[in-house]
Amino acid sequence: MEKAEPVGQVGVEAGAAVGAKPNNHTRRGWHRCAMAMLLAMAAGPIHAATPDPDAWQFAIAPYLWFPNVSGAFRFSGDSSTGGGNLDIGTGPDSYLQNLKFLFMLQAEASKGKWTIFADAIYLDFSQQQTNLKSVGSGSGGKVFVPRDLTTDSSSGMSGAMFQLAAAYKAVNAPRGTVEPFGGLRYLNISAHANWTLSATFTDQGATLARQGSISQTANIVDAIIGVRGRINVGNSDKWYLPYYADIGTGASKYTAQASGGVAYAAKWGDVQLSYRYLTYEMDGGNLLQRLTFKGPMVSAVFRF
Repeated sequence: MEKAEPVGQVGVEAGAAVGAKPNNHTRRGWHRCAMAMLLAMAAGPIHAATPDPDAWQFAIAPYLWFPNVSGAFRFSGDSSTGGGNLDIGTGPDSYLQNLKFLFMLQAEASKGKWTIFADAIYLDFSQQQTNLKSVGSGSGGKVFVPRDLTTDSSSGMSGAMFQLAAAYKAVNAPRGTVEPFGGLRYLNISAHANWTLSATFTDQGATLARQGSISQTANIVDAIIGVRGRINVGNSDKWYLPYYADIGTGASKYTAQASGGVAYAAKWGDVQLSYRYLTYEMDGGNLLQRLTFKGPMVSAVFRF
């Protein structure tokens, strides 16, 4: 059996090899050093220190959401509507059918039991399925537009939603977590509608031009409260069920959001598949009367 070489001797021979042809002992020394480095690199993540719970921890999660979209809009009147408001209905439409551009991102920062989290969405889509519902009359009432009078109608909208909230981890148990939270949700939306009728519509003092288009923008800010967290599946620390629910009011009559699904925690981050629902309900002369998004969502969560 070959005699083991002292560690110090390996270092001397390696140094002496500079500018000279390596001998067998030198080659074996370098091989052992390389093997030790590879083992250290492989073992590093396994024996890495547990993150300090009192230090700042961050996560970022790009995601894709594929909902059906439906809504009701009330446009302020102009010359094409005889000065009366125009009510239209949209959808439900396939999200990808008319999608032009999207950006979706969630992020959070945690320290101890507190977490600040944000959600940002920008979307732009057009040529939605559209129904001309009614047009306002001079007396302040509204007159329904016959469907068989419309030969062509479409609408589109673009907008951004930003949400910022703070959560407190009230329950942190082996079975899961519960985090009540409160914050703000902001929605900016621009909508437009185009139509062609078989003839100019006039009835009970209401007028709608044979051809026309109209557009308007709205900004909506609401305070929200809710709860989020996770339910761990069995004894595994890999699989869990994320959940989220909120309700709010302010500029809107009410707004509500909920999601739930299944997630897997990999070494590089988490993969989540869930179903998400978001709705707005308003009244009066606001552009947005009702807007609902609901559909599946997939996201990748990177933690650092």
